[in-house]
Amino acid sequence: MTEGPAVCREMFGDVVVLTMNRPQRHNVLDTEMTDALVSETSALARNDKAGAVVLTGAGPHFSLGGPLDEFDEVLGGDDEAVRAHWLRRTEALAALVENLYTMPCPVIAAVHGQAAGAGFSLALACDVRIASDRAKFNFGYGALGSSTDGAMSWLLPRVLSPAKAVELLLEQPVIRATRAQADGLVTTVVAAADLHERALEIATGLTRSARHSVTAAKQLVHDSAFATLAEHMRNEHRVFVEGMLTDDMRHALAARRRGELPTFGSVR
Repeated sequence: MTEGPAVCREMFGDVVVLTMNRPQRHNVLDTEMTDALVSETSALARNDKAGAVVLTGAGPHFSLGGPLDEFDEVLGGDDEAVRAHWLRRTEALAALVENLYTMPCPVIAAVHGQAAGAGFSLALACDVRIASDRAKFNFGYGALGSSTDGAMSWLLPRVLSPAKAVELLLEQPVIRATRAQADGLVTTVVAAADLHERALEIATGLTRSARHSVTAAKQLVHDSAFATLAEHMRNEHRVFVEGMLTDDMRHALAARRRGELPTFGSVR
């Protein structure tokens, strides 16, 4: 009996839903899953038809992160073989995280069950995180005596703050949905049965924004961390001028001249 693709891709209007589809393995980020996600997200990054992306997992969990059975198997080799294997695999994970973080359109993580280790990192790489009331964010690294991967130590201080990130990475608590919302890790907590519908609702709402406004918001906020005020304003104003030349801007101005509110995306 075939398991089907490791990652299922579905279209709901302008929204693409990517579902990690190895529920029997709790969607661990093994070679098959990671490579499939890299392939799907790379294709989406080149596709300007996607208005928003939802990332979720089939079965009881979002993703339990690294494949512990693979850890055991690879650690049976000599040190150089272990080092070479995991450098290759973490390069693939890095490509996946970068694809999610730099995706031109908004990316929403719909988290249920556990998001652990690198699975937690994937959620952090998304622009918006919503969680079911049964969700748990589990660092998992300390329990293995390991350090972070998947840009966890880069993403967490940007989602929260450097001080809060260090506190959490030192203590490594299991963060349940209500605390995740209070800490700012997630924006919305919903009943488990409503998670898919709510994720689509949020994603669909974002597709009704002007594409330039959405893409620029992501790009400028991400770039601001590495620029001085003067550098950032030059970049911001360059992007602003480019926006003046878009069809959405012309459409919006024409609508306002008619006394109408402009609409964007597929509702135009």
